[in-house]
Amino acid sequence: MKVFNQALIVLARDKEVAIANTRLKDTVGDFKTREILHQLLNHTQETASYIHMDKYVVLEEMADYGLWEEYIIFPKLGHDAGESMSLAFNMVFATGYQEVVMIGMDCPHLSPELLEEAFVALRHNQVVIGPAQHGGFYLLGMQRFYPELFDFMDAGASHWLRRLLTAINKQQLRFTFLPTLNVVQELADVPEDWL
Repeated sequence: MKVFNQALIVLARDKEVAIANTRLKDTVGDFKTREILHQLLNHTQETASYIHMDKYVVLEEMADYGLWEEYIIFPKLGHDAGESMSLAFNMVFATGYQEVVMIGMDCPHLSPELLEEAFVALRHNQVVIGPAQHGGFYLLGMQRFYPELFDFMDAGASHWLRRLLTAINKQQLRFTFLPTLNVVQELADVPEDWL
């Protein structure tokens, strides 16, 4: 049931897929990579818990169902991250929200303050982006569903930000950036106190 005009979506990747798509595994091995992914998941959940609005999660792995009791749960949507993002935004906006922000679970420096800043930015911009240092993004927010913005997802994640900006400019949308943050792809991206 829709309670707020704003919604938050978490894209929760399958752990095995996340392990396979990170360079961490080659450096610290499977076990430590799983520990780091677990810490990222906990950090993302804790950060989102401070935000009081309707929350959705796209679960690629239904074994994690119990971790998301306060969320409206979508099973895996689409065949890849881009299609999952597009479908999730479309479904959430279709229920009547005016502002929707999506985050992944790979940004250790994401904070409740940044989430609040994203929603404030959507009062004056059609799109808000949290750029990642590796060329992707850790946050994407919109005032309504813009399907054209997801055509870039056929490229590798390191090119997503550039392709997203091209699509935004082509649609002549007002947008703004949040601070650039690291997402965890390799050992250097992991906070020292997590190791």
